[in-house]
Amino acid sequence: MATVLIVDDDKRITRMLLRRLTRFGYQVEAAENGQIGVEKAMQLKPDLILLDMHMPVMDGYAAARMLRENGYKGLISALTASAMVEETNKCLDAGCDMFIPKPIGNDFEEKIKTILTQENPGLK
Repeated sequence: MATVLIVDDDKRITRMLLRRLTRFGYQVEAAENGQIGVEKAMQLKPDLILLDMHMPVMDGYAAARMLRENGYKGLISALTASAMVEETNKCLDAGCDMFIPKPIGNDFEEKIKTILTQENPGLK
């Protein structure tokens, strides 16, 4: 099964996503800011990073740019409550592949499964 790294400073959101994704069968790791997230991502090489864009220490924009500059080839999905076009474009420009809006919906696990199986057919 795929490995997912959650990078979010909100402990409640992290716990909820960790619980939901683990129950769905994914191997899940977490980091509380972008700096720790980059370090973990470069070690773990997860299939997908769920990256909050607004965090202390290092925000998601800087983390996404740093990951891409350091050769991370996996998927990065921005997680943010702002669904404005400018915000979405800023996420994509930073190196994210897609955008999942907060609050997280009931179809979250199916979205993740679709993302991972489309990008990595061997995970089906």
